[in-house]
Amino acid sequence: NKTDEEPDYVKKCCKGFCIDILKKISKSVKFTYDLYLVTNGKHGKKINGTWNGMIGEVVTKRAYMAVGSLTINEERSEVVDFSVPFIETGISVMVSRSNGTVSPSAFLEPFSADVWVMMFVMLLIISAVAVFVFEYFSPVGYNRCLADGREPGGPSFTIGKAIWLLWGLVFNNSVPVQNPKGTTSKIMVSVWAFFAVIFLASYTANLAAFMIQEEYVDQVSGLSDKKFQKPNDFSPPFRFGTVPNGSTERNIRNNYPEMHSYMVKFNQRGVDDALFSLKTGKLDAFIYDAAVLNYMAGRDEGCKLVTIGSGKVFASTGYGIAIQKDSGWKRQVDLAILQLFGDGEMEELEALWLTGICHNEKNEVMSSQLDIDNMAGVFYMLGAAMALSLITFICEHLFYWQFRHCFIGVCSGKPGMVFSIS
Repeated sequence: NKTDEEPDYVKKCCKGFCIDILKKISKSVKFTYDLYLVTNGKHGKKINGTWNGMIGEVVTKRAYMAVGSLTINEERSEVVDFSVPFIETGISVMVSRSNGTVSPSAFLEPFSADVWVMMFVMLLIISAVAVFVFEYFSPVGYNRCLADGREPGGPSFTIGKAIWLLWGLVFNNSVPVQNPKGTTSKIMVSVWAFFAVIFLASYTANLAAFMIQEEYVDQVSGLSDKKFQKPNDFSPPFRFGTVPNGSTERNIRNNYPEMHSYMVKFNQRGVDDALFSLKTGKLDAFIYDAAVLNYMAGRDEGCKLVTIGSGKVFASTGYGIAIQKDSGWKRQVDLAILQLFGDGEMEELEALWLTGICHNEKNEVMSSQLDIDNMAGVFYMLGAAMALSLITFICEHLFYWQFRHCFIGVCSGKPGMVFSIS
């Protein structure tokens, strides 16, 4: 408030989160007020022993209170009284999403390397060898018929033909293949065909997610991250800045002097300039007040701006109302703010003014690589099929040697009593 007879400010109608808080406090404490904007638009910094901005207005007693996004810190608390914090804040980092690129190996990413090795090195070879061995020693297979002279000049079943058969089944290609005759090898091929259906369906379903051009976000863990401490180690150098003459710059200058000296050339005139620089690629990261950044990220058109770590905050503090030192208003204002929290009104104001449509975390479930654990079932199925085929192989031989006199003509096509179920 100003009490001069000729005020040098113009009364304006204002609105916003802090203004609504002021309205509720004035109603609770029962006082009236006049609002005015500080001439330089700053929060307040001590320059050559003199405070400017909102803090300066309170220190020089031109105003009883200063309301806004005033960060509570030790230096300011020496010259003004602060109310209890009405919102938690600190230092946060904002970056911009950028279009990523599709990896050249994206077509391999639906499955982990272990699955590909199991598929092409172990299972394809082992299964092909199993089919070949079962067919080679089958009493009614191609090779037995040739060896017994029952089908002179007929085709033989080789390991190459077994691999080609299983390969064709995996990719569902209509290529000419030679199907086995033996019961055991037919069981193995049938189970492999079922495995191929599952494998191909899983690959196709997961491939689309890895071929999509994902958005890329610079990952930084905090102010001590190497990108901030040694930005020139990266190519191109990591560019970041803040708005000078504020508590954020003061904190960085006191705790990270080398970082502060580097970022001076990237500092921005204001928040809007910084957001524009992020979107246009002139700035890689913007360090500023967490509450402001979360607010701007939530209301960003296109939702391209995000705060790292879903709004992770460093050097936690809060916003408070600056009051003239020892004026007697502090206790009443504190009680009014605490009452707003107790009644849930502060939460309603935050939902009204501070919640935007954008969120850092995506709700959709992103696809991930299928590893051995995901595909274990079908691998177990193949293993069980081999065990079953081995039992069938033994039974087939026992059956053949027990009733071999009935198999005359099985290969040659001559009349005879046939018991083979192949």
